[in-house]
Amino acid sequence: MTLVKVLALVLGSVWFFPVSCASTLFAGIFVIAHLDAREVARGDQVHWGFSIVVEPGEKGQPFRSVSLFDLPRFRESGGTYSFLMSKPSGRIDVNDYTHLSYRVLENQGAAQVIEVEDKDDDRTVWSRYRATHTEVMPLASRMFYFGYMFGALPFAFGTALVLYGAGRFLRRRLRAKAS
Repeated sequence: MTLVKVLALVLGSVWFFPVSCASTLFAGIFVIAHLDAREVARGDQVHWGFSIVVEPGEKGQPFRSVSLFDLPRFRESGGTYSFLMSKPSGRIDVNDYTHLSYRVLENQGAAQVIEVEDKDDDRTVWSRYRATHTEVMPLASRMFYFGYMFGALPFAFGTALVLYGAGRFLRRRLRAKAS
């Protein structure tokens, strides 16, 4: 069997349509997440779930998380805190589906570059920022969100239709040649 016959058989198969649609949808989610990465240096605004880690933590935890958008209110509340992390990494597991972790990517003594991963069952947000003892400067953020599936769905369906149509076209052409 030639390659064209195999392609016509596979692409034009009714069973291949859902497989190609699901595969393209899966890949599309990662493409959208990659395209939605944001860098402050390019003028992008960071994602809404941007998190900052602060020491000391609450309720016996080694650190806690503060949203970038809640930071002014956090500073007004007073208390002693530091945006510099004393350990190179840390993790708090809230439950089976939710955790907060950080890694110090660069440590220059009075300043650190920190990446925070805030994950729950719906989304994961990676926040990267430069921190001093009392200041935070956002650098970048990435997000992986199940809702990206809805953005990828039209492209997945369209790709599956094009592949199916190409297979049907090849089958008709091969049948016409055979007759």
